[in-house]
Order: sequence, then structure tokens, then C-alpha cells
Amino acid sequence: MNQRTAHCENRTVHDADSHITESTGWMENYASEYVRENLDKPFINLEAIPQLKPAFKQAENRLAGNDPALTEQLKSNLYGSPGKRNLMAAYGAVDGEERRDSLDIAGISHQLVFPGLVFASRFARSKDLKVVYGGSDAMNRAMVDFCSADKHRLLSVGYLSLRDPALALQSAKEAVDMGVKSLWLRSDAVEGRAPSHIAYDPIWALLEEAGVPIVLHIGSGVNMPQEYKNTGVQRNLDPMSMNIETTSPKDLPVLHHSVERWLTCMIYDGVLERFPNLKIGLIELGANWLPACLANLDLGVSTLGKFDTGLKKLSMKPSEYMKRQVKATPLHVEDTGWILRSIGKEMLMFNTDYPHPEGGNDPFGAFERSLDLVQPSPEELDHFYTKNFEDLMGISTGL
Repeated sequence: MNQRTAHCENRTVHDADSHITESTGWMENYASEYVRENLDKPFINLEAIPQLKPAFKQAENRLAGNDPALTEQLKSNLYGSPGKRNLMAAYGAVDGEERRDSLDIAGISHQLVFPGLVFASRFARSKDLKVVYGGSDAMNRAMVDFCSADKHRLLSVGYLSLRDPALALQSAKEAVDMGVKSLWLRSDAVEGRAPSHIAYDPIWALLEEAGVPIVLHIGSGVNMPQEYKNTGVQRNLDPMSMNIETTSPKDLPVLHHSVERWLTCMIYDGVLERFPNLKIGLIELGANWLPACLANLDLGVSTLGKFDTGLKKLSMKPSEYMKRQVKATPLHVEDTGWILRSIGKEMLMFNTDYPHPEGGNDPFGAFERSLDLVQPSPEELDHFYTKNFEDLMGISTGL
């Protein structure tokens, strides 16, 4: 069942956030022997959770072709089906051919496809750089392979570690050469270097020339530090009630803090000035915070810029760099209409978070209802559903 709404009639729609589902051992199929032998232990093994074992068995049965009725049920209601909460069973979660078909069902032209649950805990934080960069290569090849079912419409998100600038540049070159369409970075300072450190300039130059954007996603940086969760009182959260990124209640209001620090460095230190065609996507980090962020970035320059020679070299206001080079996905539970009115048409993008349940069971309807409250113009809707995504990804549908 096509769940597109009135906003989408005669309008191209792109999806700026979706995921695959990784089963245990999935990444190892793409990794070298060295990486396989030295991977860190999984942060979370879904198949080991007793409550989920029946769900995984059901998924395996369906994917083997033994439950066509369930397959048709999932296809008939991609976002609202009870099967969506069984992330492995969801239609297109683990099979690229199904994912390609899901775009047709939903009426989506292009979709940005992120890794799933376990990649960061498996290699990205390893003390062994051979594991870090070997794991990055394995994940990137796996994502390109999944998206090969439709290289034009399924746009793979790879991973780039900045732990070692020289190795990172080589890793970025390899990712671009293999066909990765965007690269996910951490939004914290790495190894004592600011995100805007000049050692990274060759990487930004490479990505700018290749038209490969940077993306930051939930989990890109530190949320609420653990000491802020130490209250002296035992408090247990049901792991089955937490979202797929294992975000705790105290994390949600501060998801954007590391991202704001990252953006401040990239703008104030002139990275977006030096690389005006480098694009940045802020994905599944919410957007309620953006109006204040733009205002505070401008305020910092207007108030303190006279004391900083670097800030004097900026040719635009920080908010103008943001609107030129940064795109963001609001959560479907946010007041997207209010955000649009507060920051303008240039930044927000439609997204579903498929197949993760955080995207809601009616993403098309949720965004339409919120936007309609502010009576958006056709031009504003074109930017939200189509043009901002195309600007981020450097594509054109000709529509």
C-alpha cells in the first residue's frame, strides 16, 4: 500500500534516513582474517536476547521463502505493520532486492541507507588502528554491496574514522572509489584534534571534489556522560523499551550538543569557507535545536568576532554557511512546521528511519500534518521533500 499523502502528489520524494539490519556475524563476511580475529566483542547481540529469539526465527523462515503471507502483509503496510518491530523480518531490512522494491511501494525516489546496530562497537573504538580501518573497509564494502540492488536509488552510507589523518585520507579514497555515497563521522574531537584541524583538509578536499557528503547521525558523539547518570539510586530501564540506538531518556534532550560543537568548529575555523561545496547531513538528531543554534552561531561572531582574526576572515554569517551547506532531518514527533518557519526552507529533509520503529508508523502523514499547520508554500514543500536532499547528495531528478 502506497502511504504517500497529498503533499507527495506530483512531487518527487527522497528519504534521508533508513537503515539495514545486521545479523550476528554479518560484518565478518566482509572483513579480513586479521579484523575478524581482533574485533571487539559486540555491544549488543539481538539474537541472544531471549525475548527476540522467536522474532529472529520468524524472520529466517520468511526470508527463506516459507511464509509468503507474512511477506505480503509487510509489503501492504511498510511502516505500520507489527512486523516492523521485528527489524530482521521487516521488508527490505536485510535484502537489497526487497529494499529496492520497498521504494516503489512507498513512492520514494532515492533513499540514504545507513548501517544498523553494531558497527561502532565492533571496530570503530578499537585501540588497534588496523582493526579500525580494516573494519571501516569491511563495513563500507558491505553497504555498497547491499545497495548494489539499485545503485542509482539506494545511496550507501559508509564510515570514516579520523583517528589517524593519513590513514583516514586513504580510507576515504578507497570508500569513494568503491562507490560509497556518503561518509558517517564522529562529531567529537578525535585524538586531541578539533574537527576543524588542518590535518583533515585533504579529506574535505577529496570529498568536496567527489561530491560525497559528510553525515552525522544519532550515536555520532557523546550524549549524556555517564557521571550525570550516577544519582546514587538504582534505576533500571527495560532494554526492550529503549530505541534501536539504545538512547536513554537523559540522552534525548542532549543529542545535538556534540553536533553543535562540531558545527561551531567547522564554521568558525573556516572549513566551510575553504570548502564551499562540502555538504553535511545531520540525520536523526532532531531539529528543534536548530533555530537557537543558528542564532547563537551568529551571536558568537557578532559579539566576539572583533577579538578573533580568524572570524574576521569569514565571508558570510555562520547561519548562512548552515543554510548553504548543512541539511537536517526533523524527527516525526517534532513540530516540523514551526522549525521550518524558524529557519527557512533551505535545511529540512523528509525521512522515515525505515525500518526502525522510531520513524513512526505514518511518517508521511506525521510530517504533512505538522507542516500544514503553517500553510507551507509549494516551494517550501519542494525543498523539504526533494531539493534539500538533492543538494546534499549532489543529484538531480530533472523534476
